[in-house]
Amino acid sequence: MSVLHRGMSLEEFDNGYFYAADLKVFAREIGITVGNFRKFELEELIREFLRTGKVPDHKPVMPRRAGGARDELKPDSVVTNYVGDRRTKDFLLELVHAKVPGLGSKSGQWYWLNDWRRKMQGAKERFTYRDMADHLRALMQNDGRLPRIPSGRMINFITDFWADPANAGIPRKEVLDAWMWLKVQPGPKTYAQYRRLTSSETPDDPG
Repeated sequence: MSVLHRGMSLEEFDNGYFYAADLKVFAREIGITVGNFRKFELEELIREFLRTGKVPDHKPVMPRRAGGARDELKPDSVVTNYVGDRRTKDFLLELVHAKVPGLGSKSGQWYWLNDWRRKMQGAKERFTYRDMADHLRALMQNDGRLPRIPSGRMINFITDFWADPANAGIPRKEVLDAWMWLKVQPGPKTYAQYRRLTSSETPDDPG
């Protein structure tokens, strides 16, 4: 498995696989403020460093002020010290269902709501819990599926693996075994690469 270092190429980074803990250590070594960045965000920041040789100036957006009490959960409360727990989610759903009773959940809704909140806070925009509920309702009412969550490569691999009709019925353990095998192979860690590698394997010569 590749080792993170300052002189590695972008291709070497993309063709390797690195755990979140190792990414955080390396990011700190090169001067990136880790904060609450998610794994895929750290990967993008490290890619920028390897591509330009400069430490990105992006700073993590913290959901609350250090030592601050959580916001009072009222529709007109300004979002300042956000806590994304079950209590907050239930409150936001109450506001949604007050306008659209029985509206069903949508896969990825909490991720994209959180993404919107982070962007609003990063831009220092003033918004309330009513605004958050309205955005959540729009996500839940969105036609079709919400965009794919830009998550770790393992999740994307599993999603793409099962999306292939040829893999219908394959149990999760076998999918995970396939991922573990791909992780240590050279090249991109994608299902497309897995197909390329496995399809290039030729059967034993029967004669």
